[in-house]
Parts: sequence; structure tokens; C-alpha cells
Amino acid sequence: MSCFIENNGKILCGTVMLMYAATIFERRKFRWIFACQVQLFLKTISVGVLTVAVTNQAPSDPYDSQLWIRRYIDIFASSLNLKLSLVEVPFDKSWELAGQNVVDLVATNIASFKDRIHTGGTFSAPFLRERRALRIKAAVKDRFTRLSDFDGKTVGAVRGMAAERDLLRRAQESMTVVSTQNFLELYQKFDSGELDAIAQAEYYTLDGKVISSHGPELVSIDQHDLNPGQPEESVFVVRNASTHLLAALDRFIADNHFPICF
Repeated sequence: MSCFIENNGKILCGTVMLMYAATIFERRKFRWIFACQVQLFLKTISVGVLTVAVTNQAPSDPYDSQLWIRRYIDIFASSLNLKLSLVEVPFDKSWELAGQNVVDLVATNIASFKDRIHTGGTFSAPFLRERRALRIKAAVKDRFTRLSDFDGKTVGAVRGMAAERDLLRRAQESMTVVSTQNFLELYQKFDSGELDAIAQAEYYTLDGKVISSHGPELVSIDQHDLNPGQPEESVFVVRNASTHLLAALDRFIADNHFPICF
């Protein structure tokens, strides 16, 4: 009986490898059949097009969660032979757009809070987990460890995000909280010195691995759950009238570990 040696040195007999290959083939065949069935019945706002709300149409920073999400949605649309059409929107209230028939899918990295459930749209299965945190410049890391250290300082967040919710809940009266429309504006203020810290998540895969989201020039501090003991999960919002899209997306999430580029 012949054997096959993997790069890690483990020896697998040829019979096992053939069984493994057959299993992979069957899985791929099932996915292909599933995709074909979805395409037959899938109904989107525009025929052959998946219209998606994002906060940045052309992210390029490898640390940017919107780039990870963009790549993920690119592959999802391709798996259904759909052309991708992006609509750039502010984050705040973006979860309402699917129910308002503006887009088929909202991909702005929305936490699945109950107060974000909106008629006409449904949350997908979770694809990402987050914890609340603050980001500061590495040069001042010895001066700050938690939010209470920012007495008399200015801290910023993107309007409508869980980070802003957490910041407003915990900020002391002596602090100034600045809310911006997007991360671009937020980081411009931070880089110019208008902000002493940024409230932004630390990102985790569903199995608990940290996804690197900043370089060595920044330090993450004050990491905590928004609601103690309750994981904060990110979801997409799917337009209910885009029939069979939710089922296809949930299947894709189950089969494809996020982020694919990780």
C-alpha cells in the first residue's frame, strides 16, 4: 500500500488520501449544485447584480476590516456568478438600508444588536467577533492603560458604532467625546493631534484568534466586552425581498472562514 508524506512529516497511506480526495470532491460538488440551485431562484434588486452597502468602496489598508469584508463579499458574489455593485454609505443607520430596498446586502460590519433589527432585513449568521478597546500612539503607551486615564482628554469614535456606544456609556464628564462619520475622518483627527485616543474594536475570528488590525505605531488598551460575558458578533444584513440570498450567504459563511485573507 503506497504512502504519501505531507510537508509536516506526517505519513498518510494512499488509501486514506484517496478517501480524503473523494470527500473533498463530494463537498465541492454539493456546493456547486447548491450554487446552481440558488442562481435559479435568486432574486436581487438588479438582475445578475449584488448591490452591497459599504463604508469604503476602495479600501487598501491590509489592517482595515472593510478590506477583509470587501474581499469576502467579492468571493461570495463570484460564487453565485453575480456582478458586485458597491454603494458607499455612512455607517450610522446603514443596517436599515436592506429593509428600505436600497441594497441587497449591508456589509458595513454591523454588530447584531436587537435595536438594529429593521423591518424588511434579516441578520446573517455571524462571521466575526469583536471586543471594545482604545487605540493610542505607541509613544504614549506608558501614560494610559484604561479609559479613566483620559481625564480632561479627547477621545473619538465613528458615529453609530458600538465603539461610540461604549464610549458614551463610560466616559467621565471631564472627557470630550468626538464622533465622526467614518474612520478616514477619525484617523485624520487622531493623526493631527485633535484626539488623544480612538475607540475602535479588537477583531477576532469566530474561533477566537486575534486578527491584526493595526501596526506597531499604535497600541490597543482597555480591552473589554461591551456587555460582560456576551460575545459581540458581527453580521451582514440581507434584504428579505432578495429571495434565497440569506440562505446562500449563511452557507458561504459556514463553508468559508473569515477573513479569507487571514
